[in-house]
Amino acid sequence: MRKTNYKLIKEKVKAEPEKEKAGYIRDFITGRLFKLEQIFKEDINIPDEEEKKIEKNNADQLERTPKSYRKDLGKRGFFDTRNSLNDLTGKEWKFMSKSVITRSYPPDFQHNLRKEHGGQKPPLLCADLIKTFTKKGETVLDPLMGVGGTLIGAAVCRRKSIGIEINKKWIDVYKSVCELEDLEVFKSFQDDCRNILRKASKNSIDFILTDVPYWNMDRVEKTRSKLAVKSNLSRFNGKKVQTKQDWLDELTEIFELCYEVLKNKKYLAIFIGDMYRGKEYHILSADLANAIKRKTKFILKANLVWYDVSKNLHVYGQPHAYIPSMIHQNILIFRKEE
Repeated sequence: MRKTNYKLIKEKVKAEPEKEKAGYIRDFITGRLFKLEQIFKEDINIPDEEEKKIEKNNADQLERTPKSYRKDLGKRGFFDTRNSLNDLTGKEWKFMSKSVITRSYPPDFQHNLRKEHGGQKPPLLCADLIKTFTKKGETVLDPLMGVGGTLIGAAVCRRKSIGIEINKKWIDVYKSVCELEDLEVFKSFQDDCRNILRKASKNSIDFILTDVPYWNMDRVEKTRSKLAVKSNLSRFNGKKVQTKQDWLDELTEIFELCYEVLKNKKYLAIFIGDMYRGKEYHILSADLANAIKRKTKFILKANLVWYDVSKNLHVYGQPHAYIPSMIHQNILIFRKEE
């Protein structure tokens, strides 16, 4: 059981075995069980060095909110009561506006269980993005949920969430994680997301956060070292080999449907990695961004780069050719503007 996101409260209960699975901790001196209460953080956890840098750099412009609209949140800074997008203070907003995300996210929330999927994202990274684009109580959709990183992220920052996943195995993993972590289990649909999105209510979702399936990267030979570790993505990418255009067409069809269910002035965020294949570097993020711009009404607003510090480096081309070791992913940010 994770202990970092919990605190003890003064509710003592009898030592019932079923209560030890989740939500309780034993006092080994008295033998009694104590209930645990989850700590849901509303703020962005800004590293100390980054916080000092923010405060030192243009400190006089840090809080640009007129005093009549300021709500003092203590160490967090001032919240602008006119803020219609999120619950962040000026300092937190400034930190999350960085185009490169370098913060380290721990392998928590049953990482060993979730990593079976291969494409899972840190729930706390998802939570930071959700906090940036929503207010408490709003609804987040992940149409390609995998093992539910978006849904877990929504739970830990008091948002609602809905997930869609075609593979029942990954929905079961998500539910197991929620049971082990004592998290709220949100509604998930097992189906092709296009079927669900066509029936969903229009203008009903506050934010969409998802991670797209890779373009058949594990179904073909790649230029790489024989010693390199094969991606876990091969475990769940069971689709037939696609051309890049087929892959783009399928995704843009999904995001056309997403446009209809998203509320006006709200955002869509898409995790997508670039790749090296067939002796050529493919900027898939640019390919997908351009396809969405051409075929939907979404407006591209940003490309955030997530530097994944947990990634191991691999040697692919040595000693004859330079091939990059991919340790970053892109997060495309779109907005619905009508």
